[in-house]
Parts: sequence; structure tokens; C-alpha cells
Amino acid sequence: MINLRYHIVSVVAVFLALGIGLALGSTFVDSILVNELEDQVNEFKLDRDEAIQIKDQAVADQNSLLEDNELLRAEGLEQRQRHDEQLEDIRSSSIQEADAIRDQSEMDRVTNNLLLNSIENLMPRGRLEGTSWLMLAPTGVDRPAMSEIREVLTRSDGEYLGTLWIRPAMNFEDPETLAALAETFAVESNSVAVSEVTITHLAASLLVEDGVTNKEIESTNEVISQLSDLGLVRFDRYQSAVAIEELSNLANRIIFVNDPEHTDLHQGFIVPLIQEITDRRGYGFGAVIELEIGDATRGEVVDRIRDDSDLAKGWSTFDDIGSLEGRLGLLIGLSRLPVVGHYGELPTAEERFPR
Repeated sequence: MINLRYHIVSVVAVFLALGIGLALGSTFVDSILVNELEDQVNEFKLDRDEAIQIKDQAVADQNSLLEDNELLRAEGLEQRQRHDEQLEDIRSSSIQEADAIRDQSEMDRVTNNLLLNSIENLMPRGRLEGTSWLMLAPTGVDRPAMSEIREVLTRSDGEYLGTLWIRPAMNFEDPETLAALAETFAVESNSVAVSEVTITHLAASLLVEDGVTNKEIESTNEVISQLSDLGLVRFDRYQSAVAIEELSNLANRIIFVNDPEHTDLHQGFIVPLIQEITDRRGYGFGAVIELEIGDATRGEVVDRIRDDSDLAKGWSTFDDIGSLEGRLGLLIGLSRLPVVGHYGELPTAEERFPR
């Protein structure tokens, strides 16, 4: 039979053990939970601090970028302002320089006109009186220069008959030109025969000798008209009262004008024509003028005459008429014909100005 006292003690022991176990278990669990929570809190604090640092760095970077942009904008405005100021200075300086150049040009023009008028008043009039002048030149030469030469002739009482312009089609190597000229002059269609007969007929048309009949004059005048109809020459009678039919009766002086851009025409047509005129009329019948063109090589026109011993005796040459002094030298040199001279700046010239 179970002892009650023993039974009660056992029950009390069980409950006591149960209470002690619960107490100890609860303390252990609470300790683990607390540690876990503390770890989470600490980790959260670290994450928060890192987020704050990232935010602060981002704010700092943004502020730095804004400062850089503001600095760049300020520098850009400053550079633009400097550029505008420099541009305005350049514009103002350019206007002042242009005004100064314009004023100087006007002063030079007035001075040159006064000098020219003074020289004309001092020089005897009529230096070219009794002479009749025909000019021949390629169509592409400088027209203002041609006008200045014409002024030299007319201001000195020379009779200006007109200008015979030589077109680029006057090329004896061109098949169409050869065929047209061969048919006109009834010769074989080869460059040698055609060039010889064309130059011979043209020279004859410009230099009708005294004592020829009216029929012969009409025949020679017809040559220029024929060449004009073929588009090879053009007669310009501006400031002249002479018709093309009257040229051969009046001209006693001829001026050939050319520039470095038309040396092919010079060698192939003009020089042979000069040689033919020299053979017919002898020395001192006219002049050859070379016009200057920018940086082009000078001398190819006049040196072809100066280097030929026969032509150098027959034709005066001028390589500088661009200046006032050069045009005055041209006038004096033309007035000295039939005495021949070679004038200008090139080494092949005999002297700068006629004396």
C-alpha cells in the first residue's frame, strides 16, 4: 500500500522540478532572443549609417557638380563677353582701316590727277600729231589697260582708228578654223599653208602701200571682213570715226598689246604677223606692249621681240604701263618712232624710261 507521505513528497518534487525547469528554460530562451534582437538592431544601425553616408556623399557630389556647372557657366559667359568685345574691336578696326584706305585712295587719285594735269600742262601738246594708230590684242586682255593706252594716244593728238580684237578661235591647229580659212583663201587645209596665207593677207590689209588702185584697196579691206565673219577677229571702233573698210587707208602705226595668259596666241599668230609687217614696212612701224597680270611670269611677250635681233630693231617694246610714270614713258617712246627703244623694269629693257 502506497504511503501517502511518500506520495505527497513525490508530487511536490515533480511540481518543484517542473517549476525549476520552466524557470531555467525561460531564462535561456530569453537570452538567445535578446542577443538576436540586439544583433538585428546593430545591423540596422550599420545599414542606416551607411545609407546616411551614401546620401551625404550623393548630396556632396551633387553640390560639387552644381558648383562646377556654375563655374563653367560663369567662364562661358566671360569668354563670350571677351569674344564679343574682341569682335567689336576687330569690326571697329576694320571699319577704320577701310575708311583710311578709302581716304588714302581718294587722296592718291586726286594727287595723280593733279600730277597728270600738271605734267600735261608742262609737256608740249601734239606729241603724236600726224600719226594714226590701230591696236591689236587678244579679246581676253585687261580692258581698263587698253582704255588707258587709248587715252595716251588721243590726249596727245594721235588719231585712234580702233582696236582689232583677236579671238581665241584664231588657232591654226583647230580643224574647224583650218577648214574655214582654207576654203576662204582657196589653199590646202594644212596649218602651214593656212597660217602663211592668212597672215600674208591680213598684213596686206593693214598696210596698203601708196599708189595702189581702189580695186586693190577693196580687195585687201575685204580680208578683215572675212575674218570677222568667220568669228576670228572683231573690229571695235569705240571712240573712232573709222569704219572697217577704211583701216588700210589710214593706219601708219600699229600697237600690239598682250599679256602672259595669251602666249600661245602670241607665238602662233601675233609674232608671225609682226614679222610679216616688218618685212613689208621695215623698222619703226609700231610697238609691242606687255600687260602685267598678278603673279604671272613677266617678259614672255616683250622678250620674244627683244630676243630676236631683227624684230628688236623694228619694234619698240614696253613692259610697264601700269603706273603714271610708265604711261608717260609709253607716250614719249611712241612719239620717238621710227626710232626704236625697249623700255620697262625687266632686265631685257634698255632703260626705265625714254630719254
